[in-house]
Amino acid sequence: MKERKEEFKKACAKAVEYQISFQLPDGGYIWDGYPIDAFHKQALSWQLGGHHVEALKLLNWIVEAKKLRADGQLEQYKGDNYKHAWFFQGAHLLGRFDLSYPVMSYLRSQVTECGGLPHFDGDELVRALSTAWTGVGALYFGDLELATKIANCCISMLKQQPRKDRFYFQMTRDGKLATESVNPDAQFIDTTQPRQCYWEVGFAMLLMCKMYEATKDNAYLDHAKGFLEFKLRCFKDNFSFWGSGKSALAAANYYKLTGDERAKEAALQFCRFVADTQTKEGGFRYEDEPDELIIYVDHAACFSVWAGESLKIFESLES
Repeated sequence: MKERKEEFKKACAKAVEYQISFQLPDGGYIWDGYPIDAFHKQALSWQLGGHHVEALKLLNWIVEAKKLRADGQLEQYKGDNYKHAWFFQGAHLLGRFDLSYPVMSYLRSQVTECGGLPHFDGDELVRALSTAWTGVGALYFGDLELATKIANCCISMLKQQPRKDRFYFQMTRDGKLATESVNPDAQFIDTTQPRQCYWEVGFAMLLMCKMYEATKDNAYLDHAKGFLEFKLRCFKDNFSFWGSGKSALAAANYYKLTGDERAKEAALQFCRFVADTQTKEGGFRYEDEPDELIIYVDHAACFSVWAGESLKIFESLES
């Protein structure tokens, strides 16, 4: 396994270098044919991969191009709270408070009555994805009150689940789980089917682990286990699909806190998936996805974070 871990680390490093190969001389990350809003993950991915200068150049470009609006939104993101949550962490961990403070102010404005956030500003329903990732950001920001409110929303979502074979990941703004009785188009993870949006559970589990670290309240570990148990019931690709990375890092954190070997194996399963499916250039694309550059780059950003940070956790625990 030691040899494979070195292979995993090299794959993560290659994924970061692949992304950086597209950075423009002025630090920017928008060019003809590439989406104008797809630079939200790079600052976090690059710095965690040891490329702080490139990440800072990207943030300099954002400031110089005046892409931050007065209300704290990045103009290209058009109210996408999930992308703002990604961007916040990248900027804040680099100490670019001129960017992170306004963005967190905007995210605070998106928190609804139940503590959740919609994916996009104005959406009728809140979603686990944008909610939990913002909650992790709130902890980095030092706002435990906000993080607690958001975590309570995720816990409520878990407690309201009516079936063991599904996870409904949307709620009304006042906190009612959006099953078919609330929304005919209710969205959920189906444990009997492959290629599910596993990230909805993964982010929530990660937030529970981080809330435990911040508070030492064992209830958060209990809820993290609840999310893990659901994820383990999912289809056999539960930790070897392109949407599995968030729950892989959550599992690595849960293993660190509890020693649950199932969680460790789950995270390592995703690391194997990353190493085994990377292209020779360093990106990733799968048969159910379009053959477009954004796919290769976006996966490279995500996977370098989820697998890379999982490996660091395991390495830190080795004697």
